Amino acid sequence: MRNTLTLHLLLSICTAQTCSAQDQPKPVSQEYESCCGTQPVEFSYDKKRIYVPNVFTPNKDGVNDFFLPFVNDIVTDVWGFTIYSAVGDTILYQKPYFNSKMAASEYGWDGLRPDGSRYKGLFRYKMRVDDIEARKHIVGGQACAIICRSESEVFKTKTGCYYPIQASKDGTVDKSTASMEKDCF
Repeated sequence: MRNTLTLHLLLSICTAQTCSAQDQPKPVSQEYESCCGTQPVEFSYDKKRIYVPNVFTPNKDGVNDFFLPFVNDIVTDVWGFTIYSAVGDTILYQKPYFNSKMAASEYGWDGLRPDGSRYKGLFRYKMRVDDIEARKHIVGGQACAIICRSESEVFKTKTGCYYPIQASKDGTVDKSTASMEKDCF
């Protein structure tokens, strides 16, 4: 009898925990769970500065449409700028070479896969940056492509999100600049 009562009590507790876990609000979108605040956005090597935003919104509204690194005038070249899927098994975009004198639309990623479909959520990036003294550094991390829909509303209040428009001229993030994302969320 005692074992039966213990088993019944244990099952009741497990069932209650399962129900309460199911009643918890779920994240709006699993693709956006690891976006913002998990990776560095500024990289510094001696005088070399590189800012890489951790989110962008490729919706062709003219604001934050391209994912790209921003560098100071010590950086001369960027080699092998590559965007991978979140697990790193698929190349989504690759630019063999660019420098800061090129326009963002010439080397920035517009959020499209090689087949032309739109990518959503977490992705990885990697590149080599060279400076005026021919020193080379590998920069890598992760960021997110945000599709402007109802589930992107979470970015109104999400902290640690830095956008391309927040790049300063010295290769750092300007946290005082707003995201300017009025149409997206």
